[in-house]
Amino acid sequence: MIKRVLGLGTFPAARPVHGGQRRIAAFRDFYQRIGIDYIYACIYHGDAYAPEQVGPHDVPLIIPGTDEGPIPLVGDILAGRQGASHEPSFGHFLNIVEQLRPDALQLEHPFMWPLAKRLREILGASTLPLIYSSHNVEAPLKDAILASGGVAFDMRKRICDGIELMEAEICAEAALVVCVTAAERGHYLRYCAPDKITIVPNGVDRPPAVIQQSPRCREIFQDRPFAFMVGSAYPPNIEGACRYIFRDGAFMVPPVKSIAVCGGVSNGILGHPAYQRFLAANSLRVHFFPEIDDAELWAVKAASHVVALPIDTGGGSNLKTAEALALGKWIVATSVAMRGYENFMDAEGLIIANDTSSFRRALAKGLRSPPLSISDASRLRREAVYWDRCFDGSGVADRMKLAYSASR
Repeated sequence: MIKRVLGLGTFPAARPVHGGQRRIAAFRDFYQRIGIDYIYACIYHGDAYAPEQVGPHDVPLIIPGTDEGPIPLVGDILAGRQGASHEPSFGHFLNIVEQLRPDALQLEHPFMWPLAKRLREILGASTLPLIYSSHNVEAPLKDAILASGGVAFDMRKRICDGIELMEAEICAEAALVVCVTAAERGHYLRYCAPDKITIVPNGVDRPPAVIQQSPRCREIFQDRPFAFMVGSAYPPNIEGACRYIFRDGAFMVPPVKSIAVCGGVSNGILGHPAYQRFLAANSLRVHFFPEIDDAELWAVKAASHVVALPIDTGGGSNLKTAEALALGKWIVATSVAMRGYENFMDAEGLIIANDTSSFRRALAKGLRSPPLSISDASRLRREAVYWDRCFDGSGVADRMKLAYSASR
């Protein structure tokens, strides 16, 4: 019987903000509900996270940059290498395993595989069954990120071939593969048997019982309808927002504060050449909330009129989409943003827009429309996007028991 799982990743999750952190937190909550302790440890990019965001088992990335590209683009790859080949770092994780004696290792993304592989070689693979928690198929996504960062094709191919090889090895070794969409399950069937794979869709936390108003939000937007978007500093989030909303200036909305941009994506958008080109016009229309706590974030979401999902790259599915569906607001989204949520393509208030012009028109239309009122049936149907329903409907608890028994 599994009593304790040690998760390994490349970013801290002590204070969940971005999507990857929230999925880890959702796994932790799920494990707690079924009587399993989940302890998480990572190697993280020190420039990206404040000390209060870091957990007790986390260590900073210390490997210097390589010719593969800037550290922000390949820091996850370097983290796995550091864990396996930097002896003080490896000793740190070996000590964690020896102290905690987990019944399984869980990889959040594939990048810590070199560390997990060495741990299993030393301690015995049968003593550390492997769970692969895949947030998305990583190689195509990494290729897009590296291309946007100007990394040459040959280098990108070498890096991405290495990632694909890691994913294949992990799937072959794993007792259980947990992915987020049916499409990604199909991808992993290239590497392992169907009974090894289960799908846990990305979800969203249930809202607090009481959502307080945000005085700051009310002062900025007053009683005007405004669009809401949120994201981490992940490059695809920045590029998508600039491509669909800001590239030619946010002239589709009135020259007053009409768009709330929340989270780490804020500084990336503000500094992007596409935003800077029309800085004065954009500044009239956009307010950034780069640092925002959960209570105020809920307040801004609840007060918004339209949710914008300008996502056109990346793998997996997007927690932001689950969040938008749960809110019951107007949604302007690309088809890519709805990946994993195809059952909601007919949802009330959803406008699909797959090019810049139609996205901007749809955003303007949504802001001019009356507040969305969804039916009771639609609201009940959207219960499926909450994390507890995502896990309970997946059967992953039973699959874990079977996988663990088979691996011992």
